[in-house]
Amino acid sequence: MAKKPKKNTTGLTRAQIKERTEAHPLAVPFLWLGKEKIIKNFIFVPLFGLIFFSLLGFKYPLHHPASWDFAFSYTLIGFAAYSFVVLMAWPLFKLLARDENYYGEEDND
Repeated sequence: MAKKPKKNTTGLTRAQIKERTEAHPLAVPFLWLGKEKIIKNFIFVPLFGLIFFSLLGFKYPLHHPASWDFAFSYTLIGFAAYSFVVLMAWPLFKLLARDENYYGEEDND
């Protein structure tokens, strides 16, 4: 009799198994970040951080506040800086990126 093929005991689909085999070994633990649910809801991570550090700054105020300080100023400034960096990545890439054949190399593969 012919042997039955082994069942998939990991619970992964064929596409997920293929993705894991083609990925770099150090990238495999982070493949969950590519799921659609994670991508759509990632904005809540910095928002929760904003709320958490605002409350933390309210509970433990600065010893020597500056004259321009207001309630939750450091968390709002940090969130604005984070948002600026993330939103400027695409325009900077368009501005600084070069064509694939920028150095005149031909693809003879």
